[in-house]
Amino acid sequence: MRRLYPCLLWLGAAIAFSVSPAFSQPWSDEGFLVVEQPYSPGVSFTFLGRSPWLPAPETGAVSVSYTYQTADEFYFGTSKRPTPGPTSEDLVQKTVWVDGTYGILDSVALDLRLGFAESDFEVEGGHPAVRKESYSGLADVNFGVTWRLLDEVLSDYALMPSVALRAGAIIAGDYQTGYINSLGDGGDGFEISALAGRFFADRFALSGEFGYRNRNDDVPDNLFLRLSAGVSVWDRVGLSVNYERVDTPWTSFDIGDPGFSPDRFPEVREEMELIGAGINWAVSDRVNLVFTYASVIAGRNTADSDVFSVSLGYSFDVF
Repeated sequence: MRRLYPCLLWLGAAIAFSVSPAFSQPWSDEGFLVVEQPYSPGVSFTFLGRSPWLPAPETGAVSVSYTYQTADEFYFGTSKRPTPGPTSEDLVQKTVWVDGTYGILDSVALDLRLGFAESDFEVEGGHPAVRKESYSGLADVNFGVTWRLLDEVLSDYALMPSVALRAGAIIAGDYQTGYINSLGDGGDGFEISALAGRFFADRFALSGEFGYRNRNDDVPDNLFLRLSAGVSVWDRVGLSVNYERVDTPWTSFDIGDPGFSPDRFPEVREEMELIGAGINWAVSDRVNLVFTYASVIAGRNTADSDVFSVSLGYSFDVF
């Protein structure tokens, strides 16, 4: 897989003009968020992950989403193969996510993500189907603070984007690791990222995040990139396309290498490219309904997943 280093140049240009998906955690843990245009609240888009557009002080948003993810193939190293077993088998994970963000200052906001997940490794073809393994528990918790450095609305320069920096903490969930359908890699840690985005002609927007993630318990460090493009097609309907990439350049340990065993799933080199699309319907000025689909298009030691999600969001203020 190509490295992410060229993406550093892309992010630098954007500033001038931020899950680890795995075989042991074969799902992208980032949600699709509704982003409101900063000076025209009627225009909204569905973007992957976080954005540089922050809520005003004493305002925020909360969303509840249900995600269904499935795979019947995985990447053994970089070679795609059927999931292991004598018959057709599926990896399935169902997750309920709760996401929140809240503005505390003009240029500072807090965010929090909580989730509960259940995963199954299911064998088809029997009567009834034989369930090999099933696990459930709290997913990794992620909370952070974002500081906006530049605001496109207040800038005196044409095409200047909104730019922000984010620092986040990761707390591992209460699940077991070392299984093909474990809910995560089981590491606590942190992540830092830079975000940039710009609205054009009140109807089109681009957003990007590039970051670094570090966790303990021998989980390899990650670089991650997220890009989104959105367009408002009607006053209350928006469409988006989204791209995500995760690289693990500091290890070369693959599934099947000498010394590998199932309990070492969190240590392997986990890489992924994912592309998706979303549609957002602003039911009212405060309520949004979001439908999304995403698919893994390339990977290493990760499941070849299809991801379906529906989310209901509510914006609020406390003044």
